[in-house]
Amino acid sequence: MGLISIEFGLGFPLFFFLYWICRPRPDIQNLLLTVASLALLAYYGSPRIAACVVVFTVLVYLVTKAMQAGASASARKALLIVGVALAVLNLVFWKYAEPWRVPFGGWLSDQGLDFDLQNQWLLPLGLSYYTFQGISYLVACYRGDITVSRRLSLIELLGHFGLFLTVTAGPIIRATDAKHLTSYDNAPCNALDQIKTREPRRILQPTYALSLILAGLAKKWWLSGWLAAHIVTPVFANPSQYHSLDIFAAIQGYTLQLFFDFSGYSDMVVGLAMLLGLRLPVNFRAPLLAHNLREFWNRWHISLSTWIRDHIYVPLGGSKQGFWRTQLNLLAAMGLSGAWHGYGWKFAIWGLLHGIGLVLLNIGDRLLGRVPAWRAAGKKRDLISGLGRPARILSVFLTVQFVCVCFVLFPIQDLGEVARLYSALLNNFHDVRIGPWTLPALLAMLLLWVVYPKLRRLPETFAAGLARLPALLRPALIFAAFVLIVLLAPSGIPGFMYANF
Repeated sequence: MGLISIEFGLGFPLFFFLYWICRPRPDIQNLLLTVASLALLAYYGSPRIAACVVVFTVLVYLVTKAMQAGASASARKALLIVGVALAVLNLVFWKYAEPWRVPFGGWLSDQGLDFDLQNQWLLPLGLSYYTFQGISYLVACYRGDITVSRRLSLIELLGHFGLFLTVTAGPIIRATDAKHLTSYDNAPCNALDQIKTREPRRILQPTYALSLILAGLAKKWWLSGWLAAHIVTPVFANPSQYHSLDIFAAIQGYTLQLFFDFSGYSDMVVGLAMLLGLRLPVNFRAPLLAHNLREFWNRWHISLSTWIRDHIYVPLGGSKQGFWRTQLNLLAAMGLSGAWHGYGWKFAIWGLLHGIGLVLLNIGDRLLGRVPAWRAAGKKRDLISGLGRPARILSVFLTVQFVCVCFVLFPIQDLGEVARLYSALLNNFHDVRIGPWTLPALLAMLLLWVVYPKLRRLPETFAAGLARLPALLRPALIFAAFVLIVLLAPSGIPGFMYANF
C-alpha cells in the first residue's frame, strides 16, 4: 500500500478525523476501516484485487461457520483441511502462475480464444498476508480458541484480512494471541479483542507513534534509498567493474537496505495503527544484533517466523519426535519459508541455507553438550557467544555475515550472477579503483553497528525528549524532523522491496 505517497498523506488526516468523530462507536470505526481498506486496495491495485479479498473472506467465513456447526470431530477436521487447502491453492496459483501467463495467453490465442492476460492479470497485492491470516483464523476456530459467540462477523473478518495498514507488507496479525507476538510495550495485540471491543478506543502514545513514523520514514526513504543508489545497485548490476572492497560493501549494504526498507515500513505501520488506537505486533527487534541464526529468526520478520513455527514446523512434529526428525522439520519449514518469498530456485536455496545453518547450529550444540566440562558448567548452547564479550561480538559478526551472504540471492536474476559476484569479490583486488563512497560507507556501517544497541531506542528517546518540552513546541519539532528526512532522502517515492520477490 502506498503509505509514502501524496494521496495517502492527504487522505489519512481526513480519515483520521472521521474515524475519531466515531469514537463512542468502535463498531462504526471498524466499518470505516473495512471500507477504507477495500477502497485503497481498489485504488492502489484494482477493483478485481479488492474483489479477491472479498471472495477469500467469504470463503473463510463460510468454512468457519460450517466447521463450528459441524456435529462431529471428523467433519470439523475435514472442513479445516478443505479451507486450508483452498487457501494454499489460491496462494500457490497467483504466486507461481506468473511465468506461465504469457505462454498460456499465446496458447489461448492459438485456440481462437481472445483473453488479454497482459492487461487483465491480477497482481497478488496482499495475497500472502491475508492468506496466512485466513489459515490462522481457520485453525483458531477449529481448535476452539475462537468460540461461536466470539467469531468475527463477515464485515469484521473483511476488516481483519484487508486492513490497509498491514495487507501488503504485514505484520501478520493473528486473531488470537501467539507467543513472541506483542506490541512495542509488550502488550497482547490479538485482532479479536481489538475488533470485538465495545470500549471506546484512544490514541496510543501519540508522541511515540509519531516518532515511530518518523523513524520508519528515515529508514525506508532516506537510508534504504541512499544505500540502493550509491552502494548496492551499481555494484550488483556490473560487479566485474568494481573493486573487491566495493563488492564487500555492496553485499553488506544490501542486507542493510533490506532491513531499513522492511523494518522502516513496519515502524510506520505500527505507528499509524497506534494513532488509530490499535496495537500491532512488532515485526523486527534488532535482528542484526543476533548472536546466532536462532536468535536472528526470533528478531527478523517475527510475525512470519512465528507463523511458520506454529503452522508448519509444529504440525510437522516440531521438536517432539527425536533430534534428527527435528532437524528435518526445520529444513522443511525453512525451505517452505524460502519458497514463499518468491518464484524460483534461488528463494528455496535461500531458505534451505538458513535451514542448514540452523541444523548445523543444533548439531554443534548437541556435540558440545557431550563435553563433560561444558555440561558441568550448565551451558547447553552457543559455544562462541558463551566465551565472553569479545567472543559474543565475534558470534554476532559471523551471524550477520551469514545472513548477508544468503540475502545476495534475493536481487539476482539467476544463480550465474551469484557466481560472477563472488568471483569478482575474490579476484578484483588489482587494477580496479575503489569507489568514492566505499570506505566512508564501510566506516559508517561499522559505526552504526557499534551504536546500534543505543540507536534502536531512538524513537523512545526522541519521544521522551519531546515529552519534556512545551506541548506547543512538539509539533514544530516533529515537522522539522519530517522536513529534514525529506531533504536528505533521494528523489522519488520508494517502492516496497519485498513486493519485488
